Amino acid sequence: MRVVALGRDPMAVQPVLLLQETGGRRRVLPVWVGVPEATAIELARRHVELPRPQTHQLILDVVRAFSRRLQLVRITMLRDSVFHAELVFDGETRVSARVSDAVAMALHVGARIEAEDAVLDEAAVAEVGMVGPGDDEEASGETPSEHEELERFRRFLDDASPEDFGGSG
Repeated sequence: MRVVALGRDPMAVQPVLLLQETGGRRRVLPVWVGVPEATAIELARRHVELPRPQTHQLILDVVRAFSRRLQLVRITMLRDSVFHAELVFDGETRVSARVSDAVAMALHVGARIEAEDAVLDEAAVAEVGMVGPGDDEEASGETPSEHEELERFRRFLDDASPEDFGGSG
């Protein structure tokens, strides 16, 4: 999975994180998150270093202090409209986490993000033509800039309804 965009759902006036499969059917998984979590994800996406660590950075610092490493974030289930994730560390140590925290951590250290097929089958939407490979720009070998991708996402949200996304959480 890759972070495609982070924006604001105009219907819910709440940040929504869009994750897209990097292979296969290229489905898009919308995850509604809180404002502080969206801020943490965006700072991690942009590799912004703050004077003091945020909570997810502090946790990663503690993990590193014990010579461990975050290898993978896995979105494991959707229960009662809430996504659940786990952090997979070296040595196969697994820790339950909120998806928003897990994604911020993965972005901070460059760890892979995966989602169980059952979660994608239940909550993902088919590839949104304006968000991923298959667009005219990519067919011509050009990759859309982050700004262009964000603008297409905003146009998509303007016309989208909660029913377009199925479950939320």
